[in-house]
Amino acid sequence: MIGLTVRLAGAGAMIAGAALSLGAQTTITFSAGAGSAVAAQEAQKPTSDSGVKVVDFKKPGDVPLTELLKTEAAKATKAGMMPVVEFAAEWCGPCKKIAASLGDARMIDAFSKVYIIRLDLDAWKPKLADAGFTNVSGIPAFFPINAEGRPTGATITGAAWGEDIPENMAPPLKKFFEEQRNKGATEKAKS
Repeated sequence: MIGLTVRLAGAGAMIAGAALSLGAQTTITFSAGAGSAVAAQEAQKPTSDSGVKVVDFKKPGDVPLTELLKTEAAKATKAGMMPVVEFAAEWCGPCKKIAASLGDARMIDAFSKVYIIRLDLDAWKPKLADAGFTNVSGIPAFFPINAEGRPTGATITGAAWGEDIPENMAPPLKKFFEEQRNKGATEKAKS
């Protein structure tokens, strides 16, 4: 049995049937039964249909990371988005600044058509090697993944920009994500 808790914040937030109308911010928390760890926390800022989608997995649940990433990659692909794993941590100041700035127009543009699968590095570290993440050396770090949920080999970290403000973060992130989308489109065309 899966429990579902919906927390809404902000003016105009409402649930209408199965559709969710977003106000300032919406958080959906999924937990897998009594006594088990939180399986996923999903947060989505209100954006256009080319906006930012973030699925936040704070703690490992019962599903192996490889299976979880493959499932999320399929969801991203179905939505026409590129799946990207973001490693972050509660104590990471730059990670918090990225999360807080996702509503900025520059960041929305940079993350256009990107499906972020956020993993807490401290909680998931013991499981990373099995999923192919052997080189997470700093955070925040973004790793595009393929349809199997495996890292493609590309990465961008906070070292790519200076101060953690949208005008510094957005340009290198946008360039990186566009290059990865173009690379993926080229590889699909070859196969």
